[in-house]
Amino acid sequence: MKTYEVLRIYGFENVCGELKVSTHPFSFLGDVVVENAEVKGVGSIARSVLVVPALVGSTVGPYVLYALSRRGLAPKALVTKSVDPTLVAGCVLAGVSLYKFVSSAADFNELKTLEGLNACIEGNILKIG
Repeated sequence: MKTYEVLRIYGFENVCGELKVSTHPFSFLGDVVVENAEVKGVGSIARSVLVVPALVGSTVGPYVLYALSRRGLAPKALVTKSVDPTLVAGCVLAGVSLYKFVSSAADFNELKTLEGLNACIEGNILKIG
């Protein structure tokens, strides 16, 4: 089992779902197909624990995340290295738990090899496997 220390920014303390990992930043506006929650290179992020270095995009991104939520296709949790006010607003609107890695040393290529496994965030620990 692999573990990472995280800091809860918003949402629930305990969240579990299938691990989905993007090794590159992406935008909810333009990189996510709202009808099926597909992200190029990642697959469906619906009901997942989504790990991404950062999210980029405009102020419309939170509304795309909200639209996913309304369809039941939003991730359960989002874990990232970089948190900005737009991302926080999107997670609040969509009811998606948001966490930040405590250490900037998280290796996203290593995390990608664990994709598809069960991931649980319990308190301040992300457990994979």
